[in-house]
Amino acid sequence: MRLQKVTKGDGLFRALLIRFISGVSGMRLPDAARIVMYHRDYYGKPMTAWTHAAMRGESGWSVGERELFAAMTAKWNQCPFCIDAHGAIASLVLDKTLVTAALSNYHNAALSSKLYTTLQFLETFAKTPGELTTEQVKEVLLSGVSTQELEDAMAVVALFSITVRCANALRFEMLSAADQAGAAKRMLQQGYVFGKGIPKGRPDHKAMALKLHKCIFEGPGLTDTDLRQAVGNRATGGPALPVPAYDKLALEIGAGSYRVTDEQVNEAVKVAGSEKAAFELITAAAVATGLSRWQSGSALLEEVKK
Repeated sequence: MRLQKVTKGDGLFRALLIRFISGVSGMRLPDAARIVMYHRDYYGKPMTAWTHAAMRGESGWSVGERELFAAMTAKWNQCPFCIDAHGAIASLVLDKTLVTAALSNYHNAALSSKLYTTLQFLETFAKTPGELTTEQVKEVLLSGVSTQELEDAMAVVALFSITVRCANALRFEMLSAADQAGAAKRMLQQGYVFGKGIPKGRPDHKAMALKLHKCIFEGPGLTDTDLRQAVGNRATGGPALPVPAYDKLALEIGAGSYRVTDEQVNEAVKVAGSEKAAFELITAAAVATGLSRWQSGSALLEEVKK
């Protein structure tokens, strides 16, 4: 983890909680959990609320299929931590051989026509969303995917387009095979918000996407909202930022977060004045990238539904 404040916890209570959870579980609390416990009102709460609903709420896709979508998003963004984490959860529900084959090359995996066509669409959605057309949306729907199922699948990829960028930019620590297996079992049972159980009904993706946007780009923080918005715009191809440290980091997070270096993050911390301020800008770039995909996909789906 590149930010020590995230590693240790935000304040005494969070620091003690991290130690307690690690002690009870018998393993180091994964960085994926630490990041959503840090600066919770800003990032953790809105992000986990939508993720829990998208991954465990009512859907035509099984939990295993949604976890496979998350793992594939990680692969398309070269995020080893999330490939392992969500591939392991998917393998507890789906056939492990199928999951392994899909992550190796889904074109050669024994997937149903519906799942294969959806993955083809989602790969473009994750990598180059600007290239998507209404014809591609129609092709997915003709394969037997409902509009609600396509919306659910896009929500998963949009969310994990954010998560993988945070994991790469902050350099989440990899888990051992034993710890990964234990973490996967707990995630399958508990979901993404501890103690909440299985969400009832279909997720309101639009409302939760709006909530996340408001918290990150309009809510209170150490950094100015105008700066967060500018960083988000830059991450999605917008105008250059006047501060080189912010400009390069935002571009890297948006286009190839696996290329982010310690030096880039350290420089952002130095210029921003604190790790928490830098955290706000890093997550702003990641969230903007994920939400831009969600917005473009949703707009195409609405066109097709007319």
